[in-house]
Formats: sequence, structure tokens, C-alpha cells
Amino acid sequence: MTFDVLKLLEEEGYIKDGEDNVVHAEKAFFAARVMNWIRNKVQTEPDFNLQAYLTMLLYYKTDTADLKFSDDGTTLEYRMKQNDKEIQEIVDSLIQSSRQTDAEDASPKPTGISPSESSDRNPDS
Repeated sequence: MTFDVLKLLEEEGYIKDGEDNVVHAEKAFFAARVMNWIRNKVQTEPDFNLQAYLTMLLYYKTDTADLKFSDDGTTLEYRMKQNDKEIQEIVDSLIQSSRQTDAEDASPKPTGISPSESSDRNPDS
């Protein structure tokens, strides 16, 4: 089965047709890179936490969070835009429970998702 990122991006709303033959795809290129990265991780790491990364991608799509790759490209980092305390606590608890599950398996593997220390930090820096 072939993985068609372009088709998936269009189905998920990252690519939208506009007027006069204009295509709106502001987040599509980065989302495609993230999807390919996720696909690779799923194939190479049996305990990869797919749900956490898909949630972060959804937050990115809905403009609730900023995403970026670490400098070495091995992890995906997020920062909630509206640093709403309740939302941040939910996200942090999901990540923490994911880490505890990994620790209980006696083979701890970092999720690769790390919240930014400051809500006003530019994710592109």
C-alpha cells in the first residue's frame, strides 16, 4: 500500500481550493514533513506513541500549538499558543502518562514531545 501524503493532507484539510485557481496550503509542507517523520517512527520503533504525535499534529492544524523539529531532527517539539492552564495541564498529563507507561514496560523510551519552557518563546528560533 502506497502512502500518499498529498492525498491525506487534502483529506485532512491542510490543502484547500480557493477562488481563481488558488490553492491554500499554509501548513501543508510542514505537516507533510511531520507525517513522513511519524510514519518512519511507527515503522522503526514498536513502542512509538502515535496518539500523542497525532494529537500534536491536530493542535498544529487547528492553530492551537506551534510545532518544530529539534535542531538534530530527532524529536518534535510543541508549544501551546494560548497557554491556557487547563489545556496545558491536560496535554502535560497525557505526555506524563505516556512516559509512565513506557517506564512500567521496563524499557523507557522518550516520547520526543517536549513542551517549551516559556509561552512567549518563538518556536522558529
